[in-house]
Amino acid sequence: MARPLIQLALDSLDRNQTLELARLTAPYVDIFEIGTPCIKHNGIEIVRELKRRHPDRLILVDLKTMDAGEYEAAPFYAAGADICTVLGVSGPATIAGVVKAAQAHNAEVQVDLINVPDKAACAREAARLGAQIIGVHTGLDAQAQGQTPFADLESIARLKLPVRISVAGGINQNTASRVAKAGADIVVVGAAIYGAPCPVTAARTIRELLDGAHHKFIVSKIGGVLGATDKTHEARLTGLLERSRRIFVAGAGRSGLVGRFFAMRLMHGGYQAYLVGEIVTPSIQKGDLLIVISGSGETETMIAYTKKAKEQGANIALISTRDKSTIGDMADMVFRIGTPEQYGKVVGMPMGTTFELSTLVLLEATISHIIHTKKIPEEQMRTRHANLE
Repeated sequence: MARPLIQLALDSLDRNQTLELARLTAPYVDIFEIGTPCIKHNGIEIVRELKRRHPDRLILVDLKTMDAGEYEAAPFYAAGADICTVLGVSGPATIAGVVKAAQAHNAEVQVDLINVPDKAACAREAARLGAQIIGVHTGLDAQAQGQTPFADLESIARLKLPVRISVAGGINQNTASRVAKAGADIVVVGAAIYGAPCPVTAARTIRELLDGAHHKFIVSKIGGVLGATDKTHEARLTGLLERSRRIFVAGAGRSGLVGRFFAMRLMHGGYQAYLVGEIVTPSIQKGDLLIVISGSGETETMIAYTKKAKEQGANIALISTRDKSTIGDMADMVFRIGTPEQYGKVVGMPMGTTFELSTLVLLEATISHIIHTKKIPEEQMRTRHANLE
């Protein structure tokens, strides 16, 4: 299967906002769609301007032509449109008119199946008339009623027509790959990019997911989380470690695995470090530090450990995704990794690994900070590494 193209729906009425969004997302987008609201408000001039600024990107004008196909589409093709849309419900004569205009400008036609009763029959007729793209489109009003484009996509893909299939309708980073695997050649994304806190990050994420570049996606995700993390964490955590007599590290599940890694690196750095739960771990006392790794700050076993350490007069540091939590309320210091909104469901990083991997990188960066600050030779660290292996 060929690399799916990403089409960004530019639906804003604001011309400058539209042009700026195109500039920011151009590295990750193949087709800029001048949405129906945008073209109605801004007119043909925005087609010329987008084509001038992005000659290497396809420009689709979503005219949704319903009548006078050739007459309506021709000026937009002349202005630089590579693709214009015509409604499937308009009928064969109108579709044929847009096809004729496209052929005169060496351009393409997309037939939009929105509200077409017999979508398969319309798709066959559109292909026969010379349309190059069939648009499976669930409109905004239909989306609001819970409809999705998946069933229509599968039925059109089964026809095996000599056309590309474009799919639009509430597609986001959680559904883009599914749409592509179901047979879409063009994945249309709108609000998931222009409505995102960072449209560039959203566009890059969808590009990487569609390209199957999961390693790039994971690195980008972790980079985004760490980029949103307080830059003073490494220095503050280092200072806390230096003021502590002994260091105890605790975490459950994957957080526990990150804790084991960090405790080992602390030992390499010359600290007296222990893992909570090991049978050789001594009792925690005043002057010691307990580092708890818990994304939620609500892990029951970690709450129990924190209460006990607090009773003994130890200092508590929590590494978490939240500022406020049960453990955080007992802690002397909370190190929040990233921002809460970065920990929603993430396709490609299932079951919460965003926090654990980001924490692992941050803690390794802290060790690097310690090594350079204290000027610890690597040879000295190697002498502390286990040799009963």
